[in-house]
Amino acid sequence: MIRCLALLALLVTGIAGASVTVTDDAGRTLTLKAPARRIVSLAPNITDALFAAGAGAYVVGTSRFSDHPAEAKKVAIVGDATMIDLERIVGLKPDIIVVWRSGTPAAQVEKLSRLGIPIFYSETTRLADVAPATRRFGVLAGTQDQAERNAAAFDAALARLRDSYAGKTRLKVFYQIWDRPLMTIGHAQIIDDALDLCGGDNIFGDLAQAAPTVTREAVLARNPDVIVGGDGGHDALAGWRRSGFLSAVKHDNVIAIDAPTLALPSPSILGSVDRLCHALDEARDRGRH
Repeated sequence: MIRCLALLALLVTGIAGASVTVTDDAGRTLTLKAPARRIVSLAPNITDALFAAGAGAYVVGTSRFSDHPAEAKKVAIVGDATMIDLERIVGLKPDIIVVWRSGTPAAQVEKLSRLGIPIFYSETTRLADVAPATRRFGVLAGTQDQAERNAAAFDAALARLRDSYAGKTRLKVFYQIWDRPLMTIGHAQIIDDALDLCGGDNIFGDLAQAAPTVTREAVLARNPDVIVGGDGGHDALAGWRRSGFLSAVKHDNVIAIDAPTLALPSPSILGSVDRLCHALDEARDRGRH
């Protein structure tokens, strides 16, 4: 009996101590001596994906606004997109720091690199990127089984959404992030991909930036079929309703939607994508009358 217990202990120790190797979204191959058990996440979408990968119990530090899933709110905050508390990160003794490649300022990453803690770059800009990121985090944390289950479920739900809206009449859409200054989404924002899935064409999809500033005149010139706003709500969209010649206004298709995770390129996004698709479907119906 004692021999069996000793053998089991050796097996468990061997599994826990096995090295892991993963290639990040900067093309860097990272090897850890053992699965990460203390992880700092520097973006809300990364935090969400880590929890989906089964690594939530190992996340010891997060960035501000890491609200999904709800359990993430209990984790210590170590900074945000503009400022990072390096001293607090060091105090957490992380095995790895997961960085948002395009969202964490280079100067901050440079400071992090001097800490001698392994850095893993993550970047998800399209819906198809979400499940692979979840799987990679599962490898990092040694939680591949749960990561695979949740990634596969995400892929299946995404495929169902694509099938539901494939072949729908395409609509020209202006998505308003903010009204002063007037900000929208470019191709690099995952909302652009969500619009495409729902049968919408982002009128500023030709812009490379994630959140470009545009002029009112540019919107009027492109004459969208639908104008959609998120957090700003109805008040931020009120000015468009006075532009009676716009196609969106003629068909009462100036819409505020409650989709809080739509800009979050991680597993929690799909509920908001579904709401966006339903809103565009209703806009199609109004456009027919």
